[in-house]
Amino acid sequence: MNSIGVRRSVAAYASLLALTIGPSMHAADCAANTLGPQAANRRLEELGKSAQVEMAQRRFADAIRHLKEAACLAPNDARIFYSLGSAQAASGDFLSARKSLAMADRLQPANPLPLVMLARVNASMSDVDSLKATLSEAAVRFATNSDLHATLAQFLLQNKLFDLALAEALRSHKAGGATAQSVMDLAVLENTVGAYDDAIRNAVSIENQTDLPATLRASAAGIAGLSYESSGQPESAISHLRQAVQLDPSQENSYLALAFLLEKTQQYGEAADVLEQARAKLPRSTQLLLPLGSDLILAEKYAAGIDVLQELVHKTPNEYEAYLKLADAFRKTGANDREIQILIDLENQKPDYPNIHLLLARALLNLEPVDYAKTLDELALAEQGSPLDAEISYLRGRIYMATNHSDEAVIALRRAIELGPMDPGPYYQLGRLYEKLGQTQMAKDTFARMQYLKSNTIQ
Repeated sequence: MNSIGVRRSVAAYASLLALTIGPSMHAADCAANTLGPQAANRRLEELGKSAQVEMAQRRFADAIRHLKEAACLAPNDARIFYSLGSAQAASGDFLSARKSLAMADRLQPANPLPLVMLARVNASMSDVDSLKATLSEAAVRFATNSDLHATLAQFLLQNKLFDLALAEALRSHKAGGATAQSVMDLAVLENTVGAYDDAIRNAVSIENQTDLPATLRASAAGIAGLSYESSGQPESAISHLRQAVQLDPSQENSYLALAFLLEKTQQYGEAADVLEQARAKLPRSTQLLLPLGSDLILAEKYAAGIDVLQELVHKTPNEYEAYLKLADAFRKTGANDREIQILIDLENQKPDYPNIHLLLARALLNLEPVDYAKTLDELALAEQGSPLDAEISYLRGRIYMATNHSDEAVIALRRAIELGPMDPGPYYQLGRLYEKLGQTQMAKDTFARMQYLKSNTIQ
């Protein structure tokens, strides 16, 4: 930080202290002290013990009351104000907590704990400006305390304040806290905020240290893989993720990340092999089943994929995506009756599942012979939830065409075009219908519009 930045941060923190401390904290709440020194010390000891028990029992109001009395007896004791601020924060009174902690910091400026607690309070208040001021003050006064900045980095990371967490991690690193774990934590943060080159450099440096624990090296290899993937280098990403799996076969996330990347590069069979390997190592995991079943189906290993997904539905009935994957597999294998049944099972499990009635209508249209009345019923139910869905009118138009209800078909197809004017499908069906009705010019105009849309659609 340059000198101007330091002056600004100190000024901001000074302003915060002025606002939070005030001229005489708690003076108005303090009764006149008539106790002698020995009696005052005994009372302080009693108050401290009582507050400790009350905090453990989560009786925050009682703890606050006793700690305020203690603060009146010992107005220069930083520990009392720190405890009071902690109790006020635990009770949700963040404004009062901030005042008490700022007083503790003023009374004992060499102790970093009040600043750490102030950072937590400011984060709880979503007061980012005050949080930044507190962090800047900690950076100025405790520049060489690597543990402090590492602690702040972990807290900020947990609260998804990634930019601030990265800054604290770098301060910890600069202060001499460059342990393997701190470098790994830094790589995680760098990957999170998009500093992929830095993340790769730090993660690979940990991955290549053969004297480090395999679990730490595996985590580093995983971060390197994710950073390579995000930076558009899939081959390097796959290589490092394979290394992560090899170093620590017990880490489920490494298998999932590797399989996901293989799937993205359309290596479906290899993705399924990775997940089968994971399943052998982690037989109780249900997180592996959905991507495994999906990849098996994408690799056209339908029977194996169906078995895996049916196992998942049996074990976890609320894994709704598995029903859709099963329906897709049944449709691709020509088992339309089973496709319909699995969609009915999904509807029974979650009646309000998005577009369930449209999904059922599509499936019913593929069944021979088609039950047109039931399909129309499903479309009517679908329309109640999505009245502006063009596909509902399109499918209804196709049904009316198939059942020789030409007037109704024209109305439905025109409605589909009105709702989805860029889709060539309804134009084609409507053009065919006009030909059937002998309306030659209407048919030509409709087909011409369809051809125009197809030729001007970005592929």
